[in-house]
Amino acid sequence: METLLVIAELLALVCAAALCVYLIVVLTRLKEVLTLVQKDLATLSERAGPVFDNLEVITGRFKSVATTLEEHVTVTKGSLESVKQMADNVLDFERRVQESLEEPVLRAVSLLTAILDRIISRISRPRSD
Repeated sequence: METLLVIAELLALVCAAALCVYLIVVLTRLKEVLTLVQKDLATLSERAGPVFDNLEVITGRFKSVATTLEEHVTVTKGSLESVKQMADNVLDFERRVQESLEEPVLRAVSLLTAILDRIISRISRPRSD
């Protein structure tokens, strides 16, 4: 029985040794994979720097364009308000002129019509000479 126990111990030690060798191989491969990942991350980090710098420049330019556009919109809005005010002033002036001239012109036309009606009625009447 002791022999059987020694054989079992030997078999367990061989299995443990085989497991250790397998674990060493797996850890070596894992190290290689991690090294490749590290290189890829380093490359990505190296290449991402200029991209972020360019993105910062582009963002600054967009901000500048947006600010300029906002200024132009403000100026245009002010100009449109001025044009609207001028149009309102012209309409008000037209109304005042119409109010001040309409009655005298209508009186003059009425007077002229009355005079012409009298002249026509005198000319149309037969003469009794």
